[in-house]
Amino acid sequence: MRTTRILLTALLSMTLLASCGPRTEKVIIISTSDIHSKLDMLPGLATLIDEAHAQDTAQVFVVDAGDRWTGDPFVDMAPHAGRPIIEQMNRLGYDVATYGNHEFDMGLDTLQLRAEDAKFPIVLANVNTGTTVWKQPKPYVIKRAGGVRVGFLGLVTNYAGGHPDGDDAIFEGTEFFSPEWAGERYGKELRERCDLMVILSHCGLDRDTTNVASAFPMADLIVSGHTHEKYSGKAGSVAVVQGLNKLRAVGLTTATITNGKVSDLKTEYITLPEEGKESVKEEVAEYRNVPYLTEPIGTLTTDATKMGLAHLMADEGRKVAATDLAFYHVGGTRLAGLPAGDVSRGDIYELEPFKSFLVITTMTLADIKEMIINKFNDTTNQKESHRVDLIPSGLTYTILTNSKGDAVDVRFRPEVHKELYTVAIADYVYGNKVYAYTRRAADGTTEQVTDYLIKRLSQGPYTPNNTPRGEIKIGTK
Repeated sequence: MRTTRILLTALLSMTLLASCGPRTEKVIIISTSDIHSKLDMLPGLATLIDEAHAQDTAQVFVVDAGDRWTGDPFVDMAPHAGRPIIEQMNRLGYDVATYGNHEFDMGLDTLQLRAEDAKFPIVLANVNTGTTVWKQPKPYVIKRAGGVRVGFLGLVTNYAGGHPDGDDAIFEGTEFFSPEWAGERYGKELRERCDLMVILSHCGLDRDTTNVASAFPMADLIVSGHTHEKYSGKAGSVAVVQGLNKLRAVGLTTATITNGKVSDLKTEYITLPEEGKESVKEEVAEYRNVPYLTEPIGTLTTDATKMGLAHLMADEGRKVAATDLAFYHVGGTRLAGLPAGDVSRGDIYELEPFKSFLVITTMTLADIKEMIINKFNDTTNQKESHRVDLIPSGLTYTILTNSKGDAVDVRFRPEVHKELYTVAIADYVYGNKVYAYTRRAADGTTEQVTDYLIKRLSQGPYTPNNTPRGEIKIGTK
């Protein structure tokens, strides 16, 4: 892949044509999504933005498609939760953003406070905030770049129980609408008011290239977020770009506007330059100067994979709950792994940033099968379907699938014989409608996952078990 500097130079090499010819202007859009509080990558992003602004042949916009926090304890557990990432976005000169599902993790009070901290507009077209503390955001904003009007409209996913992914209680009093509703309500209106129309969408690449593109066929560009995938392409006539989460790649779009019309538009994703901006490095170091989070509290004897960490979360949960079985979910395991050696509180809070706990309940064999099969076959949240999502403790299992790849049965080892099992299950799984199964009454809860993990690691070295406990097999035997 070409270096960032060479790429930007090539993109910005065209100058405005002479006044005697067609009026042509160039717009550069640097787009991020799913930053998840990744402070360490901000110096490189600052360098990229500075390089773009150093050119005088294009107008530059920096935009974000949601999920700015939840993922780094130095941001999420700051005295003002989430503020460090907003402070840096202000300093880096972001122009506009939309909301992601994780913006809601800390509640509407915190969401509104951080929106007030932002020196850039945060737009969202498919919501009614009602009488909540969250003030109704503007559906879109129009920015001027020289003689070009650029419109930015925001969308957030709402397929998990009719609202962004998260606990139902957080969203009480709000109402979320489909991309199709937003397209009908605002699409034509915005198109008539701008020369370059951009949708900032936290609906996921699968929906952005289908539902959103169909709802906004008049748009020029969809900046996609939520699914953590590198993508540069088209959905019909609409360009779509998405970088990777945690700033491992960002989107770069170059649009040429001739006489008020888009005459050329190119998208790609790029990695950030290694040479980060020194002043931002210093600010990041200050945010991370928290001994409580950085001091070691335990050790791993060998490397832990993502699965090994999920097993730790499930095993220790079953132990403290004193239940027959436990189930955690792989999506709640937010680290890809940890190396052998010292582990800090910061590592544990990054592994589990949601303040989760386990719910103690009872389940039959039919309940467990129903939960696993329905989650595997989920057609609503395809990002998390057709995979081993539920991580067990106390057993292993095989998902049997048909020729279409859908689950039809589950085989357990050892075979399940009890009529009713006591189970400790992640509160997200127990309380979220995306996990469809017959729920029985809760008999209690554990302490927070982070608390029991820290206690276990403080007791002595831990050897991870990285061997998968769930597998997928085609066939019914």
